[in-house]
Amino acid sequence: MENKFKSWLFVCVLWLSTLQIIFFSSCNDDLATENYYTFTGEMMSDFLNNHEDFSQFKRIVERAGRMDLLASRGARTLFPPINSGVEDFLKENGYASVEEVPESFCDTLVKACLVERALYTYNLSETHQESNQLDLPVIIVTDGDTVDSNGMTLSVINRRAVIINELKNDSVENGVVHPVDKVIVPNTSLGASLLDENHKDFAIFYEALKRTALLDSLSRYRDDDYEVWKNNYAPFTQSMHIGNEDYVGKRPDHRYSGFTLFIVPDKILYEKYPDRFSEDMTMDQKIDALYDLAVEKYDDNVSASIFGLDKIEPVTGKTYKELYWNKSSLKSRHNPLNMLLSYHILDRLFTSTAKLINCWQVNTAYADPTEWVGTMLDFSTVKLEKVYRTIDPSVEYERDFYINHSEACVYNNYERIRGAHLTIPEDADNFSLNVAYYYVDDVLAYDQTMRNKVMNTRMRIDVLTLWPELTTNNIRLCGNPTQAYNAGDNSEEGTEAGGHNWYLPPGYLENVKFSENTIFFLERPIVQWSNMGGDVVGILGTSYDITFRLPNVPPGTYELRLGYTALASRGIGQVYVDGIPQGLPMDMRIFGNDGSIGGLYNGWSGWRNKDENTSGIYSTEELEENARIMKNNGYYSAPKSLFWGNDGNDAPRYSANTCTNYYNCVNLLRRKICNVEVRPNTHHSVRLRSVLTSGETSDFTLDFMELVPIDICGAGGLGEDLY
Repeated sequence: MENKFKSWLFVCVLWLSTLQIIFFSSCNDDLATENYYTFTGEMMSDFLNNHEDFSQFKRIVERAGRMDLLASRGARTLFPPINSGVEDFLKENGYASVEEVPESFCDTLVKACLVERALYTYNLSETHQESNQLDLPVIIVTDGDTVDSNGMTLSVINRRAVIINELKNDSVENGVVHPVDKVIVPNTSLGASLLDENHKDFAIFYEALKRTALLDSLSRYRDDDYEVWKNNYAPFTQSMHIGNEDYVGKRPDHRYSGFTLFIVPDKILYEKYPDRFSEDMTMDQKIDALYDLAVEKYDDNVSASIFGLDKIEPVTGKTYKELYWNKSSLKSRHNPLNMLLSYHILDRLFTSTAKLINCWQVNTAYADPTEWVGTMLDFSTVKLEKVYRTIDPSVEYERDFYINHSEACVYNNYERIRGAHLTIPEDADNFSLNVAYYYVDDVLAYDQTMRNKVMNTRMRIDVLTLWPELTTNNIRLCGNPTQAYNAGDNSEEGTEAGGHNWYLPPGYLENVKFSENTIFFLERPIVQWSNMGGDVVGILGTSYDITFRLPNVPPGTYELRLGYTALASRGIGQVYVDGIPQGLPMDMRIFGNDGSIGGLYNGWSGWRNKDENTSGIYSTEELEENARIMKNNGYYSAPKSLFWGNDGNDAPRYSANTCTNYYNCVNLLRRKICNVEVRPNTHHSVRLRSVLTSGETSDFTLDFMELVPIDICGAGGLGEDLY
């Protein structure tokens, strides 16, 4: 059946490619009709040999010694530039001909336009990200803002090269060819170089980064030690079961570090804070003004406690605030300006908005897709949100990204916190090997507004966001979630869906420790799987034992919950917080309708509430009472704002006919672990340990957690909705 489907799909692709050639005229006058390409059984190498419009790029491939690669079997995507694009590149870089381009640079150019899987443009989301053979991002934007002369939407690669509509989606024997109008030139700079070259619009922030020495801290890139010891880590085999599935995982090829900066342009500072900043001020005066703003943001007792400013330095007997809150100590991590800027630097690399937030499986009628991630300011967190439900279109843009945004609700006294709007810089590179930056239209701070209003809510945290390495190394959100799992996923090369399952060696993740009998396994995202965002972490092994940090939240008491999918093939694990066992072990084999949980469900995934759907069998009142029973037993139903399945294949979309609401699934649950007293200037830990015998298969699934302020969920609190 699978082979028949693939054959049918191939015929459809061939038919569509042929129709494109028949019905659409060229937007490039220098491309003759006889050079249009349809599937002939050629390899990529044959494609270049047989089409004169690519003779210049063909020579680049030959000088790189990569023609054999393009002639080999596989399922790749090639973005070859037409001759005019190569000629523009030569002129811009001072080369008289391709023969003057160094062979090593030719190799870089070939690898930059080659992706190790087949990509068709009709399967791409508005912003899509892949990795090329250099392990650098290939970001494809198809948002309708760029069109050709015929009004057809164009796909733009890395904001430079445009896929030529008349020639795209050309199938060759070993993949897909998308001709482009320019050479794809990768930005291989490290650290501060990116900001050095592009800071004309943010001179104040750039100067502040230099004076605080934070600019110098953006140098970490590749862990060379990992390049050595990764080969000593045993491969993952199909004998290592995940539930009832036999999967193979890919060990990460490299271990990279990276950073993302949220930068406030000078223009915004002049507009938002006219009483503090003006263009005619000297740079020293501007830095002083930014320092004073930082003091205003963090000059409170709670901030002093969170960041250790009230601690006594043993030698001097003074507090860190007394020692370092001055304009001559900008390089100290306890300095207010240093703190302000550190909060604008994320501890991971987001080269595009495609992976900023996992929007899959979120019903945007009830909740905005949201992530909570760490920054370079220790003990702090930022909220990333894609806002779908705008209140005032004049100040909020639908489906745009905001930082530290909060809608008006009972948790913040019905005060809307707009936060800062995120935009991509125009006419400038905004990412390199280990640094990316975006513009925000206001200063960010982990201040009282953020802590007391934005974070006074139920924080639902995807566990894959706990570890920055997963984002930086393109492990999180790997592949196309709409493409189902198939046998090809069990390979080091991935699949047509572009995904890998991953297993991580000990030490790959900072602040995570696990025993030698523990297997840390990540399943690639698939929308038909009942895991938040389609992906999940599996802690495997006959006697697993793993410890990791809780996310940073403001001091206070929180209810800690774990969201998971129960399966008969799963195990039982004891949860510890700060080394102390919490309650009974979690038995992930028991469904929500078990007597020990007490949930009312209508089969596996049938509607529960008859007031919402005629297929439901319980009234709202019955389910509200049942929620109280479940809560007394230490459980909650899964949220109503999450679903599995998808209505379409290019964007997250909920439909009652094609999707299943988490709330209605008998095996999707949230388990209360304990109340956690979060102390200031303190990291807290979670430990998971198998309680099964050494001969039994174990699988502790880590999907998402919730940290909920006790005044929201506790007795006499505000209460929670079902979303």
